[in-house]
Amino acid sequence: MISLERSFDEDFSPAADTPTLSVDFWSYLNALQARLGWSPAEDRAWEYLEELERDIEPLIEALPGADATPYLRRLADTWAARGTGERDDLRRRVAAMLRQALRNQEEYDHDQ
Repeated sequence: MISLERSFDEDFSPAADTPTLSVDFWSYLNALQARLGWSPAEDRAWEYLEELERDIEPLIEALPGADATPYLRRLADTWAARGTGERDDLRRRVAAMLRQALRNQEEYDHDQ
């Protein structure tokens, strides 16, 4: 299993809005890549994280006018799809973090 070291919630607080959350989550994935070493497993993890970053980039490019929440929910659903192997395992774990980040954002928005 590929280690993610730290979860998104450990590195980021709820954002001011969901578009900011989108950029923060993309930045989190990028930071995970930066922490990787040079082993074959870490090379594979780098590629898997790169795929996820590319999935978010169309949203980032459309900000601030894009409706980020539905897009991020669809990404989480796509990433959580059943599959086998380390790639799908990593995608499911990242999807769970994104879903938690969206829940935290909703609670934060509700409390404001």
